[in-house]
Amino acid sequence: MSLGDDLDDGLEYEVQESDSEAAVEVPGSPIESETVKRSRRSSETDDSNKSQSKRQKKLANSKLHQKKLEKMEHDAEQKKLLPRSSSERISEYLATLIREKNPDLSALELEEQYFKKTNFISTERYEKERNLDNLQDFVNTFSKSPRAVVLSASNIRVADVFRSLGGSQTAVKLFSKTKLKDDVARVDQLLKGSDSKDGKTGKSKAKDKKKEKEVKYYISTPARMAKITEATDSFFEGKEKLDIFLDASYLDPKTNTLFTSEDCAALFKVLRDFLNKKSSVKILLF
Repeated sequence: MSLGDDLDDGLEYEVQESDSEAAVEVPGSPIESETVKRSRRSSETDDSNKSQSKRQKKLANSKLHQKKLEKMEHDAEQKKLLPRSSSERISEYLATLIREKNPDLSALELEEQYFKKTNFISTERYEKERNLDNLQDFVNTFSKSPRAVVLSASNIRVADVFRSLGGSQTAVKLFSKTKLKDDVARVDQLLKGSDSKDGKTGKSKAKDKKKEKEVKYYISTPARMAKITEATDSFFEGKEKLDIFLDASYLDPKTNTLFTSEDCAALFKVLRDFLNKKSSVKILLF
């Protein structure tokens, strides 16, 4: 018997539970309050939305990236198709590039910069793939001139083209890996003949003459060719035909072509110089 029971003093005693003894609401239990349930559901919904938002963003980025890749592939394909186009299409494309690069020129000034469709020989009929393995066949198919200039986008590409066209037996490479004065001297020697005061015997000179006649291809970058033609007029002398092959099918790692490379301005200058200063010049796109 407790002390409280023994005391019949007429007082009522109330016993209160301490805070530590309050009922603990366990999630999912019958005593979980509605407020806690709503709070938990709201938190779960927020987490779900955040997670979904990340997934959607990742998906959107993935789709955007895919579209960019598809556009790059499409643009690269269009660049490769240009050399297979008609002369008219090629001249129109170059006119577009000239306008883009010279926004301040008047219509009359631009007209002086444009190329005519008659400056080009169409190579549409060549159906084989345009790669280094087929370059010699391509040139043999279209070139009937005793000399040909080949313009490529980089020093490395010049070396590759040089090997594909027979190497030193039939070609000479003119690029920044050699001194400019040496390239100019080489061009003068091949196109104008050996210097009569070089001390060589008649037999040696005859051998040099034969070798000079065998060299048909002058392979260079537009920038180096521009410097060579400024230093010597050897390419412009004589009345024999001259073909200019543009290595236009090649795309560098950034999918730039000869026309969209840093040498584009130099390329246009070189082409105009040849067309204005040399007779019987035709441009062909490989």
